[in-house]
Order: sequence, then structure tokens, then C-alpha cells
Amino acid sequence: MLRIMLLVILALQAAAQVPLTSKYSNYSENKYKDMAYGLFKPIGYDPTTSYPLIVCLHGSNDLVSRDLLWYQPEVQKHYPAFVLTPKCKETNQGWGNTWTTKHTEATATTLALVDSLVKQYKIDTKRLYLYGISMGGFGVFSILEKEPGKFAAAFAICGGSDAKAANKLLHTPLWIFHGAEDDIVPVRLSRNVYEEMMKLGATNVKYTEYPGLQHNSWDSALAEKALPEWLFSKRRQ
Repeated sequence: MLRIMLLVILALQAAAQVPLTSKYSNYSENKYKDMAYGLFKPIGYDPTTSYPLIVCLHGSNDLVSRDLLWYQPEVQKHYPAFVLTPKCKETNQGWGNTWTTKHTEATATTLALVDSLVKQYKIDTKRLYLYGISMGGFGVFSILEKEPGKFAAAFAICGGSDAKAANKLLHTPLWIFHGAEDDIVPVRLSRNVYEEMMKLGATNVKYTEYPGLQHNSWDSALAEKALPEWLFSKRRQ
């Protein structure tokens, strides 16, 4: 798997300027209601086969269609999956957080889009996965709190949660990542909720804190060689 991760990093660097719709024939950019989104279909997609779906929530002011880890042939070879990348208009309060009781407009639309894709494609509803970075990381906690059991597993990078929401986060396997010196989102917003979950007896939460790293902990998190296997091993009961 380490070799795979190194090949993926080199491929991402080499293809940084190539439009995704040109690089991947199975990637398309679309619109659902008033939300733009990207959809990557599994390489070698077979409509008779059921596939997982990964939902990626981007960070603040990051509407760029990026060449994600999950698109790479070396990853798709082992973990074929659909990948959904919704685009959030931040005027509707981003992806939400655990300090509020309702989904934001962007999150509600994204969840409706997931349901629509499940009806359109052969997607395994027991293998829906979620992750987010920064603003998207807050959204991960928010969705898991408000939609317990919908996703089979999730991970949040440099996001955060109200520690009081810990008891509602116990239903979904979760991996939390944060830089110890984050100068934008305080590490305590991840650390404290993790510690509270552990006090409540959590057995399916992981926590990785990177010493010396500031807000850009996503490079390290997405380079974790155990991450793909951990994520795709989870299945909702």
C-alpha cells in the first residue's frame, strides 16, 4: 500500500493542471437543484455490480475540482467506488456544525443528492462513506450527529465539534485528524470531542494529531497508508 500511495502522489503532481473532465472519461460535472457537483464513476463501472459511494465535503472558499486520491487507478484497482464532490455556496452557512440543530441548505441538498444517486446507480447503501476538510470537517461531525447510522464510516480533517455532541457521534466509525499547531481551527475542537467520546466508551473512533502541523493537515491525513483499507472495511449494519 505504501508503494500505491507514492505512485498516487506522483500522479497527482503530474496532472495538477489537467481538467478532470479531460483526464477521466468517467468524471462529470453536473448540477442538482442549484448545487454544482462532480461525480466520479468507478473505473470499469459495471451497472450490475454494487459499489460504495464516498462523499467529499470541501473546505472554505475551495470550489476547485481537485484530482482526488480516490480517482487514481492504483486506488480504484483495490477500492472501486463512486466519488461525489458537492460544491457549497457559503452564503448558506457552509456544511453546518454540531452547535446548530438543523442541516444547512448545502448539506440538506447534498443528502438529497445522495439519495437521488442511489436510485440512479447501483450504489451499496451499506457502504456510504463521508469525509471533509476544515469547513467540511465541521460538516462531517454535523451530519454524523444529525444522521446517525446513515454512513458506514467517516473521517474529519482539521474540523471540529461541540464536545457535548459526543454521545450522538458514537454510532459511526470515525477517524479524526488535526494538526497540533493549527492556527485556524483550534486543535481542541477535535481533541476535546474525541476525549469525550472515549469517556463514553467509544470503540470505533480513531484520533491522529500531527505534532508541529498547522491547518494544512490534510496532506498528512490523506497520505496515511492505512486510511483506504480502514474506510472501505466498514459496512453499515
